[in-house]
Amino acid sequence: MDLKSLKRNLTADEIDFRVGKVIVKSKAWATILAYKDARVDMNILDAAVGQENWQVKFREEKDCIVASIGVKIDGEWVWKEGNGINTDFEAQKGGYSDAQKRAGFQWGIGRSLYNFPQIFVELKPDEYSEQTKKATAKLRPKDWDWQITYKGDEVVKLVAADKNGEIRFKYEAK
Repeated sequence: MDLKSLKRNLTADEIDFRVGKVIVKSKAWATILAYKDARVDMNILDAAVGQENWQVKFREEKDCIVASIGVKIDGEWVWKEGNGINTDFEAQKGGYSDAQKRAGFQWGIGRSLYNFPQIFVELKPDEYSEQTKKATAKLRPKDWDWQITYKGDEVVKLVAADKNGEIRFKYEAK
């Protein structure tokens, strides 16, 4: 059992990236959000403590879903909770997943995501709609090559190249 490994930094292939918001002024920009999904939590828990030594329970409360992740430590279950709300896409499933991810943060899983820099990407004309001010399907940051360098749990370098190899985002800490 290696509880410290729950707090390790996530690798680029464990992080998902999606468009947050499109901003159109003289140029078009998108915010890109870095996040983890519940499968990452499950895989990290399996590797750190073994499948038989952790479990997740859910309960619905007034306006949210609460996930409790329990880890068996020295024969005793220790629980940490997080809550989520139903989402716009696959509402109930999204709420349960969100709650589980937040409970995972309580155990330290993916906590370094809180230290990510803000990601703004200049958009090409075919990557957004001028009318709806939304990104098109051509903007797929989850398919880009993301290179992440950490110092401790701080991101000190973050570079993203699109499928054509063009650098779309670069950050280096000062």
